[in-house]
Amino acid sequence: MIKSAAIVKTKALAPWKELRLQKRKLKKSQAVERKATKQVRPSPIGRRVHVEVPEVIEEPIKDDSPPTRAEMLQQAEAIGLKVDNRWSDARLVKHIEELQWATQNDNS
Repeated sequence: MIKSAAIVKTKALAPWKELRLQKRKLKKSQAVERKATKQVRPSPIGRRVHVEVPEVIEEPIKDDSPPTRAEMLQQAEAIGLKVDNRWSDARLVKHIEELQWATQNDNS
């Protein structure tokens, strides 16, 4: 015997199955509604945007860092200071400044 599609379901579903069926129906209806109201927007990938880059003004960088050991040794050699390699940077700076101060005062 062939059953027709018009047979009405008389068997009751379990409550959890009923909830699951309702959720599925709700999701399907929401998806159909979204597709109906969907707005088509052009892809931003193909669009060319021209961005103006501001002009960069290059200024010389001010070197406020203390001189390196190599620079201090060059200064000491130019002044005529005999340097002991065991001297720390601070002691080397102190001796260079003392000699420069002394030569400036001798010249004036």
